[in-house]
Amino acid sequence: MECQECGRAVQPEDRFCTGCGIALQPVTPTVETDRPAQSAAPDPTTIADEPTEQMPDISRRAQPAASPSALTAEPEAPLGDASETNPADEWDADDPVWAATGAIPVHAGADEPTEPAAVEGVTSQLPATEPIDVALDPATATPYDVWQAEVPTGETTGVAPTTTAEMPIAAGHPQKPTGFRLGAVSMIALVTGMVTLFSLFANIIQVTSDTRLAPNDATPVGFRVGTWIADDLADNLSVAGLLAIVLMIAGGVAAGFHWRWGAGVAGGAGLAVAGLAALTIGLAQIPIDAAYEFVGIPSEQQFTLTITRDLGYWLTIAAGALGVVLFFAAINDASGDRRSGLNPWVAALGALAAVVTAAGPLLPENQAVFSDNWYLVEGPGGTPAMLVVGRLVQLGLLLLAGVVGFLTVRRWGLGLAIGGTLPIIWLAASTLFDLTDRPVGPAYRNPGATDMHVHGVTIIGVSALAAMSVLAVIAAYDQGVRERR
Repeated sequence: MECQECGRAVQPEDRFCTGCGIALQPVTPTVETDRPAQSAAPDPTTIADEPTEQMPDISRRAQPAASPSALTAEPEAPLGDASETNPADEWDADDPVWAATGAIPVHAGADEPTEPAAVEGVTSQLPATEPIDVALDPATATPYDVWQAEVPTGETTGVAPTTTAEMPIAAGHPQKPTGFRLGAVSMIALVTGMVTLFSLFANIIQVTSDTRLAPNDATPVGFRVGTWIADDLADNLSVAGLLAIVLMIAGGVAAGFHWRWGAGVAGGAGLAVAGLAALTIGLAQIPIDAAYEFVGIPSEQQFTLTITRDLGYWLTIAAGALGVVLFFAAINDASGDRRSGLNPWVAALGALAAVVTAAGPLLPENQAVFSDNWYLVEGPGGTPAMLVVGRLVQLGLLLLAGVVGFLTVRRWGLGLAIGGTLPIIWLAASTLFDLTDRPVGPAYRNPGATDMHVHGVTIIGVSALAAMSVLAVIAAYDQGVRERR
């Protein structure tokens, strides 16, 4: 048996042609008559007692081969008696209306496919649907194709990992290396520390005589023949110098690791060394003036005194000059300190304490007047001019380190204040508590004082300065911990 449309061989029991899909036998759908039809909107609480109507017969007859005229014709009405169908019944709305179908081209063996004639108003005909096996190329397949591909049970499909592009580092402030680097501050601090150490234990003044001298009642106080080092002038100067050296070297090493407070400590210790050097040179002038005074006393004994400013004298001057240079070298690191400031109230109180400490040794005592701080008093036992200048230099450098250091409100400034004031605190404490035999206070002593002691205002200023320094260090450490969280 052959299909009348395409000529393909079909079986007698086939209802549709496998080539063109046309109906070979009339299709009459059967409807079960014993099943009641459902109403459009049944009430769930009640059950209808009356039987429903039978579904209309929607069987269709077999259509002949499609023709151009048939494609444009109106769709054929469904079979059945139209008089038996109620127009108001909801089943009429659900009755399907079959659209007209056109001829579908098929492949006739190995020959070229025959294309049907184009019909106006009809969409392009589709070929017969057959399963097509498409092999995915792993090189061109997308991840979606791989996932959509069928995978046999028990096997997994490997997906090549995709490489993501590396995101560039966000541009920002370049971080400085944390390794040690021997910079200008570290190098100058090392040299200044070595020079200061040699100056503390080298001979500063040497007085010699060609004959043996016998002391008498006219011999000035402080005159003797021999040599002087820093401890002979005041036995708390060497400890103050060593403390400044430790601060200087520690600050220089910290500056090599790019820690801002390290450069500040080194610069402050440099100012402290310069102040100690000025005070030491001023104290060295006391035995020199005493020798000149002794030579001016009339005597029957013939002698020759030789006064020598020895190596320690010049090393002390060099140490003071290097300390000032170190301070200016440390200023370069102060400009790069971009961290948040310290507590302004602590900084203000610290600067005020530095002012009080520097003003304490200037207060006159007994019959002296304030102008005696810079005017010379002629006569035996008067303060040498070099000592007047030296003590003023030390107080000025103390004021610079304390006020500028605290008011900078940065870690560099805090290091500057600590490095510049800690040796002065030692001078005041050692003199106040008599920790040594022949101590000297900050800036020697007050004008008009007859003995070595510390003025009350100086004690208050030094105490407040030490307290504010400790409080500022604690506040800076706490702030650093909070910034790292």
